[in-house]
Amino acid sequence: AQAILAALFRRERTGKGRLIEMALYDSGIMITGYYGLDAMQLGHDPERYGNAHPSIVPYGMYEAADGPLIIAVGNNAQFDKFCRQVVMRPDIVEDERFSTNVNRAKNRLELGPMLKELIRSFPRDLLLERLTAAGIPCGRVAGLHEALTSERTRRGGLLQDMPHPVVGTTPVFAPPYRLDGQRLPIRHAPPTLGEGTREVLHRLLSMSDEQLQQLQSKGVLTLPETPEQQG
Repeated sequence: AQAILAALFRRERTGKGRLIEMALYDSGIMITGYYGLDAMQLGHDPERYGNAHPSIVPYGMYEAADGPLIIAVGNNAQFDKFCRQVVMRPDIVEDERFSTNVNRAKNRLELGPMLKELIRSFPRDLLLERLTAAGIPCGRVAGLHEALTSERTRRGGLLQDMPHPVVGTTPVFAPPYRLDGQRLPIRHAPPTLGEGTREVLHRLLSMSDEQLQQLQSKGVLTLPETPEQQG
């Protein structure tokens, strides 16, 4: 998208576009970001931390008593609030091993299990309420079906029902972006299996209905019923 915008901008300024080449491998290398540069500095692969952040502690996904959530404690002031106002353990931030992010990163093997056990003792909604009040970035982790059926998804119009000849309607993803405040509509429902086969073979190969039926009887084609057959 950045390359396309750059080319379009050049065309506006000079009247000439650009030839864009984009390899999947090249893109994969670039999105490693500073983690990839860490590997270059270290001379080997950095340690893997799963959902945790490689250099900020605590930062990642945690299991509360009744479900997962994301907690992103981005600086020392937030960690102080996290200990005093969220998990009610001021002794943790007062411990020199954990008072700064540099020390927390060095001692993450001691701090990590302690925080996991502590966070698991609280209900998720209570943690989210306290984290929000303390100004610490956080969020509920939803399962895929939960997210797709959520009120936020419904209000955003991210899924729209389109007509389907068999089941009546079927959900279809809308564009994720908005233009001038409006989400673009879905103009056509996804085609059903073999929906365009008859038309394409008629038009491009001049095949007759009889030839198509012969191919279908041999299992070569799957053809939808014509309006006459449906009637």
